[in-house]
Amino acid sequence: MANVPWAEVCEKFQAALALSRVELHKNPEKEPYKSKYSARALLEEVKALLGPAPEDEDERPEAEDGPGAGDHALGLPAEVVEPEGPVAQRAVRLAVIEFHLGVNHIDTEELSAGEEHLVKCLRLLRPYRLSHDCISLCIQAQNNLGILWSEREEIETAQAYLESSEALYNQYMKEVGSPPLDPTERFLPEEEKLTEQERSKRFEKVYTHNLYYLAQVYQHLEMFEKAAHYCHSTLKRQLEHNAYHPIEWAINAATLSQFYINKLCFMEARHCLSAANVIFGQTGKISATEDRQHRRA
Repeated sequence: MANVPWAEVCEKFQAALALSRVELHKNPEKEPYKSKYSARALLEEVKALLGPAPEDEDERPEAEDGPGAGDHALGLPAEVVEPEGPVAQRAVRLAVIEFHLGVNHIDTEELSAGEEHLVKCLRLLRPYRLSHDCISLCIQAQNNLGILWSEREEIETAQAYLESSEALYNQYMKEVGSPPLDPTERFLPEEEKLTEQERSKRFEKVYTHNLYYLAQVYQHLEMFEKAAHYCHSTLKRQLEHNAYHPIEWAINAATLSQFYINKLCFMEARHCLSAANVIFGQTGKISATEDRQHRRA
């Protein structure tokens, strides 16, 4: 790495994250992606400061890198390998940057470039993807590739990435189980690292997103029973973790009730409609609370 204090590298990364979170309507009307491009420039700076990836040094051939070549881990890891030593640690940090560059390009509608960065992220993580340090990042990268391929209407490729994420989550929980490192912690000082509780919350949210995307993929593939099962699991987990938007949750629950009605499962349908009604009733309370807070501010 170039002779730059590590704290400065971390500051650049955190600044990039902050810019990435700026809502599009807060940018100039003629430059809706201005904050995204500024974030990208900072991420590229951090990437340059970290130095070349181990694979670049080894000149690994590109032929390994298609969606059918193992990046979505159709063959699960045989064992847990932690990224130990400076070379492995640098590879993981670079993987974090590649992930955020991938999401950044997707956000600015540059899908091919986004795919390239996400695939690089997975390639860097390949030896360590089941480790405490890397599992969350790996699943997030595969989830985003699943969404990307779904948007291209390549539903079976999306399915492969998303099912791989689900399998990795299940294997990790079985073999390791402890709340894994959040990717952003790679660029945080030790005293700002997340608590075990916060790590668990973030990791479970990543998995809930995975189930949500799988439900949509199975719906596209007309695997309606499976889609309903994953939709139900998603709704249940969103309630358990208090991570949902009331209107969206209520609509999804009401939609699921129609599936149960068509299957003549009236008790299940009634349960979904009742839950949808209760959650929808929260919207007025939340809006009133937000309005009061806004007026105080």
